[in-house]
Amino acid sequence: MRFLPLVLLILFAAGCGSAPVRPAFTDFLEIRELQNDDPLASRFVSNDGEEYRLDDPVLSGKHISRFQVKPGTGDMYDLHLTLTGAMEARWRRFARSRGRQAALLVDGRVCCVFTVPDPGAPKEGSVLIVTIPDVAETQEEAEEMERFFEENKTSPKKDSRE
Repeated sequence: MRFLPLVLLILFAAGCGSAPVRPAFTDFLEIRELQNDDPLASRFVSNDGEEYRLDDPVLSGKHISRFQVKPGTGDMYDLHLTLTGAMEARWRRFARSRGRQAALLVDGRVCCVFTVPDPGAPKEGSVLIVTIPDVAETQEEAEEMERFFEENKTSPKKDSRE
């Protein structure tokens, strides 16, 4: 019985020592504000191995109704996100500050860092589509990303009367 607390402490230390670089509770897609000057911000790593410090999620996959990867400028592909109604106002408030940097996280890894454009005032009868530039370099990467989004997107809730 004396060794139980010691064993539990060793198990806890072993579990914490092998913690991943990304936090455990990440959605399959998130947009977070870049906070490299904040030592308390969450650490994330890009596919290239570069480390970023990021704030809490501004947007996550459950707030997006449609994902589309389309050819952008040059040889790169852009990601177009159609937001749900509730998220549109929050995104507009976040994007209002000019020059704000954000990172797109796909499956807990930084996919790209971009400057957040101001979407302007809401227009009657239109939806907000957020464009994130340069998320894929080839057609194959773009198709793989789109497939990943469709597979991981949360399904809409079914009617309880059915």
